[in-house]
Amino acid sequence: MPYRAFQDVHSVTEEALTVDKNVLLIINPNSGDGEAKRWVYDMTAGLLSRFDFVTVYFSKCAGDIMRVVREKSGDYEAVVCCGGDGTLNETITGIYLADTSPMLGYIPTGTVNDFATSHKIPKGIKGAIEKIVSGTPVEYDVGLLGDRPFSYVAAFGAFTDVAYLTPQEIKASLGRTAYIAEAAKRLFSLTPIEVSYTQDGKEISDKFIYGMVANSKTVGGIRFFEGNSREALRDGELEVLLIRFPDTAGQLQQALSGILTQKANDFVYKFTVSEITFRFGGSAPWTLDGEFGGDYREVTVKCLPSRIRVIE
Repeated sequence: MPYRAFQDVHSVTEEALTVDKNVLLIINPNSGDGEAKRWVYDMTAGLLSRFDFVTVYFSKCAGDIMRVVREKSGDYEAVVCCGGDGTLNETITGIYLADTSPMLGYIPTGTVNDFATSHKIPKGIKGAIEKIVSGTPVEYDVGLLGDRPFSYVAAFGAFTDVAYLTPQEIKASLGRTAYIAEAAKRLFSLTPIEVSYTQDGKEISDKFIYGMVANSKTVGGIRFFEGNSREALRDGELEVLLIRFPDTAGQLQQALSGILTQKANDFVYKFTVSEITFRFGGSAPWTLDGEFGGDYREVTVKCLPSRIRVIE
């Protein structure tokens, strides 16, 4: 069967795309410790047991994956991305912008890989390839922050910039410990954020230290929500978690207790929505799947039902 690797996806010929079953394999060579580069042959050989033609593309810079997927995903039956949560986000964003619906395969090589955990995708490259080769596509929801899609979480407030401010080399060498260590530094320097939103027709305004809208079983490797069913990832609803600003050590303990026990209380708000609009007292930075997602004074987050077809 044919195999060819392209440094520029525009060099793919029209003849190459006339086969019945073809797949675009996109690899982020900088994800994790760069191990994906050592698995190119194995990834390609595995995919050729299911597809007739494999195009391999190595991303060059931030935004490159989104561009390639937006321009080319309509030419392929499937798109497989290899990298971390940021790589997956760019891939899904490209699919969203192109308004296409190829099967989506994910080979996780990042640090935390929450999406892989939620979808029971093996963390090892070999196992992930086997899952793509033997699996079937299942429709899942995607979140939308303003006009930007996210695969599993959009968040604001304390600790949310840890993922994209922690240097890549530290994340690669220390893994999840790098996030925890950096977040611990912030614990005693929390600042309140003035937030307003509407829930069940009622306007709510308060001071919070953290907020997130998720479609995931875990965020940052930590389970915040009850339930363990993948059905919740395709129910047309997103999970919201808001943590009120604690004025005392006792209130902080109450907030932490709510997080650890996955139970709502006076300082931990939990509810589900299909759409919600947040308004802030000032400009609030958000993270999107662990990467910087923009600053907003007001933003709407909504669920896009059954938007992606994940091979699992």
